Order: sequence, then C-alpha cells, then structure tokens
Amino acid sequence: MVQLRAFEDARRGTDLPQTNVYPNGSGTTVETWFEYWLTECVYPQLRPKTAEGYRSIVKNRIVPALGASTPISSVRASDIRRMHHLIRESCSSTTALNAHAVAARAFEVAVREDEIERNPVRLVDPPRRNYTPLDVPSTTEVRELLRMLQSHPDGLRWTTFILTGARRGEVLGLETDRVSESHIDISWQLQRLKRGPSGRPIAPPDFQYRHLYGGYYFTRPKTKAGWRVVPLIQPLSSMMRAHLAEMEPNKWGLVFTRKARPIDPDSQTKAWREISRAHFGPGRHVRLHDLRHATVDLLYAADVPEDVIIELVGHTTRAMTRSYKSPAKLDRLSTAMSRVEGLLDDSAEQPRTFEDGR
Repeated sequence: MVQLRAFEDARRGTDLPQTNVYPNGSGTTVETWFEYWLTECVYPQLRPKTAEGYRSIVKNRIVPALGASTPISSVRASDIRRMHHLIRESCSSTTALNAHAVAARAFEVAVREDEIERNPVRLVDPPRRNYTPLDVPSTTEVRELLRMLQSHPDGLRWTTFILTGARRGEVLGLETDRVSESHIDISWQLQRLKRGPSGRPIAPPDFQYRHLYGGYYFTRPKTKAGWRVVPLIQPLSSMMRAHLAEMEPNKWGLVFTRKARPIDPDSQTKAWREISRAHFGPGRHVRLHDLRHATVDLLYAADVPEDVIIELVGHTTRAMTRSYKSPAKLDRLSTAMSRVEGLLDDSAEQPRTFEDGR
C-alpha cells in the first residue's frame, strides 16, 4: 500500500516512505487518505514498531472494512460501527479497539487539514475490550521455577526475565559491557526492523540505532524511563558470572546468542510457551510478558516502595505499575490483616518495613 523509497541521504541515516498520491478534496478515497496519512504523519513521527503496527491495522482491517474506494467525506458513524463488527468476526476485541484508535487519529488529521468537516470515529463509542484474566505465577511457583531453571540449558536467559522484569528485546540485546558484578544497564534493546532501499531502517530521522546483523538493530527503549539500571540478585548474579566466564565470544558482544548470532525476540514467545507448558502444566497459560507481572508482584510482596518499583521495571507512571500488580490473593490479604493485628497488639514486635532497612 505504501510504496517505500529512500529519501535523500540527508535523512540522518534512516529511510522514510514516499507517495505520489495526495488528497484531492471531496474525492479523496479511504485508501488514498490512509496512505497519505501513514506516509506523512506516522512513519516520520512514530517508532518503527509502532508505525508498522499502524500500517498493518490500516491495510488489513480499516481499509477493507470501510472500502478502499469509499470517499472519506461519506464515511458515517454507521460505517465505523460496521467496521467494529467486521473486525470482531475474525479478530479479538483488542484488535477492534486498536483499529478504532488508529482510525480516530487518521480522521482527526483529515479534519485538521480540511479534508472532512468532522471525525466520524469520534461519534462512536470505542468497542469494549473482553476481559482476559492473567495467569501470573505465585511467589511459591516463581521460587520453584527459578530452582528448575538453574539446571536448564537456557536457564540464565529465563532467570534474567524473571529477576529483572526486562522485556524480550532488553534481555536479548544485553551486551557484556553493560553487565557488572552488581547490576545490568538496560539502555539498549534488540529489535528486528524493516529496511528501506538503502538498507537503513524505516524510521524517523532522529531515531537512535546501532546495526548488528541483517535486520537486527540495537534501539533505545521506548521512553526515557526505560533507560535504567537493575541490580543483580541471587541466583541471577552467580549464573551470570559463570556464563560470562564460560561463553564463546561473539563479534557483537551479546550476552545471549544462538549459533553465535542474535536471537530473534519473536522466537522467545514460542520458546517460553514450551517451558511454561512443561513446568506449569497444559492447563496454565502463563505468557512470557506475564513474567513482568510476576516481577512486580515480587517487589510489592517485598514491601519495595512503589516509586522504586516504577524505576526498576521501567514504567512511566504509577498507574502502569499498578496495572501490572496481580489481584490480591488470600495469602497477601491474610498478611495484610496480620499486620493490622500487630499494630493493635502492644506486646507484638512491630514488623520491619522497607524504609527501616535503608
């Protein structure tokens, strides 16, 4: 849909899409408008993975649902509702909600540029997301999992996920010179990016990256909050020390490789599914990303202050961190009420808090 051609070399080392199709007033079609919007507003402004997600939703969901040749000036609220229904027939509620959000942004630009008088998406409530319960391992289950991983061939990699709360690309992009005896520096991540004709990543001009191999790049975390230092604790510190002493060097300085090459972050979802099924059983659905929730639970259970948790896991807001916290289980409720009981009992020793130990 969007024809990708390189801009001039002055584009600071990235490629950006171009199009020869531009809006022409009342006759502008849905396909023309969204191609123009992606080219002029999305790719030059958003991170590559986000922009590619937008392009996929536009090409596969929004344009087919609204009709490629439909004039954007004729799109009504009823057409947006029909788009919701069509997407929900074959996709999840999350996909329908994402399509609604992307369409809203695109039509908002059309209003701002006087292509249409009002945004039809704003006239319709967004579709509701279905509730999907998280399957987050308990503290006891995490302890048992860590014990098992100490003898697993890829145990260090999975232990790093659990005891740092790092994301896939952050773990797989870890470099040996960003690992010390006491902490790891998470200031880069590994991503696979699409490249333009010049071989450079399709990204905004100010996008920071370092090329590794093929389509693999080191990129900065999404936000400044993602640039963080995470202390190493046992058993991770001992496992990491042993691995660094024994590993075969690679020309990229990566801690984790497969056959001396970078590991595709997308491959880890499937690999974790096999680990999860073997350890927790086929009835459980513990996703790889749920390990970040488990990390947050461990930090809360250890009475770590919320501002410290936010910094450790790289969140930008307290609300985001709280959304990762699993619903209270009976043991946590019992512990909480026992503390209240202790406060009411003058003879009981007051429990130590995180602040006491600092």
